Amino acid sequence: MKKNQKQIHIAIISAMKEEIGDSVQNINNLSIKKYGDLEIYSGEFNSKKFNSVEIYLSIVWSGWGKVSSARAATRIIAHEYQAKKIDFLLFTGVAGSVDSNIKQSDILLPEKVMQYDMNAKPLFERFIIPSLNKSEIMVDKKFHKKAFQAICDSREKGELDFFGKISDGLIGTGDQFVSEKSLVKELKKDIPELIAVEMEGAAVAQVAEQERIPWLIVRVISDEADKNAHYTFKEFINLYKDYSWLLIEVLINSLTKELMKE
Repeated sequence: MKKNQKQIHIAIISAMKEEIGDSVQNINNLSIKKYGDLEIYSGEFNSKKFNSVEIYLSIVWSGWGKVSSARAATRIIAHEYQAKKIDFLLFTGVAGSVDSNIKQSDILLPEKVMQYDMNAKPLFERFIIPSLNKSEIMVDKKFHKKAFQAICDSREKGELDFFGKISDGLIGTGDQFVSEKSLVKELKKDIPELIAVEMEGAAVAQVAEQERIPWLIVRVISDEADKNAHYTFKEFINLYKDYSWLLIEVLINSLTKELMKE
């Protein structure tokens, strides 16, 4: 590292290894830290775009569900590389669409997330997360705006041809793989804004919020949360693993530009 060179440490979490593709292969001086059965891969991001900053990446795949992802988020936030704490947390992976306008391969960069299975009634209204006293967790607008534009720009350049259109909105997290239209109909009735469902995002966002770490979630649609979801999901994830790093790299570059200003 050059003298007085700025350091930025970005954490990347996914539920499955396939959702982060070649991320680990794109860092130098790799080190692995084990916490029980969880492994955090850390190293230096070799980017030619930035000369005045040293970019560190720490990467972990958590396993499915809110507990596993919250555990991974907590561990990686407490993790240091080269004595540098985490500056930003990025969660990435696939999701099921519950909006007829959002199709397979479309990118979702939600402005907000919620836990659709949270229900502490009668002590709190349905969906309210007691520790936050709110149902929706909002992303930092400046990071969201810059990341959204970066993805749009990359698509226009033909760098993300595998992917479809990009949307924002509300994503719901719950400890259930949604594959029944009856459940989708019920969720949409209760939460009309909902555009997609998954099993980790809002849990990671809650941890990041409570730990005062800025965060961003990006999802790519794998299925339409219907009776064929488990077949479609398996086929898509095997294909997506070869393209996921392209999207992650765009986000790393965008986040680095913003973090350099702070």
